[in-house]
Amino acid sequence: MENQDRGSARTSRRQFISVAGLAATAVITLATSSTASAAGPTAPNPGSRVGDPAEAQAVQRVAETLLNSGVPGLAFAIVKPDEKNRKASVTTTYHYGQADVENGVRVTPRTQFEIASETKTFTAALLAKLIARGEVGLDDLASKYSDGNPLPKGSGGEEITLRQLVTHRSGLSDDPPNLSAGCADPTQSCTDEKAKYTRDMLWEGLRAPGALEFAPGSHWLYSDFGFGLLGTLMADKIIPGQEKPPFAAAVAREITDPLGMMGTVIETKATDLAVPYYLDGTRAPLWNNTGAIAGGGGLVSTAEDMSIWAATTLGYGNNPLKPVLTSMLEQIDTQAPENPAFGMGMAWQLQPPTPNFPQSFAKKNGDSSGSNCITLLVPDSGWSITILANGGNAAMIDPAAVNLMHDLVPRRPIFGSSTGSSSGSDAGFQTGSFG
Repeated sequence: MENQDRGSARTSRRQFISVAGLAATAVITLATSSTASAAGPTAPNPGSRVGDPAEAQAVQRVAETLLNSGVPGLAFAIVKPDEKNRKASVTTTYHYGQADVENGVRVTPRTQFEIASETKTFTAALLAKLIARGEVGLDDLASKYSDGNPLPKGSGGEEITLRQLVTHRSGLSDDPPNLSAGCADPTQSCTDEKAKYTRDMLWEGLRAPGALEFAPGSHWLYSDFGFGLLGTLMADKIIPGQEKPPFAAAVAREITDPLGMMGTVIETKATDLAVPYYLDGTRAPLWNNTGAIAGGGGLVSTAEDMSIWAATTLGYGNNPLKPVLTSMLEQIDTQAPENPAFGMGMAWQLQPPTPNFPQSFAKKNGDSSGSNCITLLVPDSGWSITILANGGNAAMIDPAAVNLMHDLVPRRPIFGSSTGSSSGSDAGFQTGSFG
């Protein structure tokens, strides 16, 4: 990938770090970063909805560490049960630093951040909604929805299913082998290659040598290619007959508009986008994943919107999408030899309890050339933590979120055991509900 030497560290999102590893990394990261030159205590920007003093201090410690490590701007969203009514949630948000350093624009509740691979949870939601409506089946062949365009098969004739696409078991490579097909020199990467990647290029990429790295279903490999394909297939199913893949329109109509998430849009429609920055402080190019693989990472969002996303996925509220989103936390894929520590829901990585954190939790992060984010969901306690940043890298942001989870989330489940649904928040990890 381009510009890795500028601090993007994009390979980290392809690998899941265990809770123990993340926790250890978090402690090391915070301890090391504390040697950075720090000013006095950093207050959250105006517009923040601050929680109790213990929570506010925990968030401030993390924010100061990240800001002192070179992250220009941050937004946090924390969802937790209402102490007076455990079936309801309370959301707190914190905004720090600069959305645009050169112009002195502060991060506010309206600030949108590139969420990169967290987009995959929205792509999975399109699939989950179509499943709930009975219009597609999880084990349908993906080729059923490719409008006659052939998809690669394994050497034994194995074909890709929708289940495999949504759990990174399709065998497709991480990026399309022809990702730079729209660049001036197709043999060289360019900053807007994802925006120029058309549906025709997608079909060509699926026929190209190297598109399939192993037989579908046989291994686990993180794949932007796979989720980009899934996004286009589902969007074409929802809004057929469009010249360009209607991923953004499908997400808006089916997901974000019904939830009131008006700041969550395809990147080209952002009105208050935080400028992404490399670790050295220079501006990074926009991720601009707005072409035929936008389902792998094309959206931007705000802290407030991501709190709505997390709360609904945890089972709060009465939005008709609640059962669709909570279903995405059901384990639909067994642990793979490459990643024995976790199972897969629909896009969400599902981590079982460990001695370091005795509750199951779900994780999805995202990182672009100059933006990073992560959401952690703890269903049996009804908590979530989201961090959005316009700088840093996953090795900084992911452990910061885990630190907050350790500091803030109760050690014992609030709603029951860590093995299934409960009487409060409706979400819980179950196995194979989609059959």
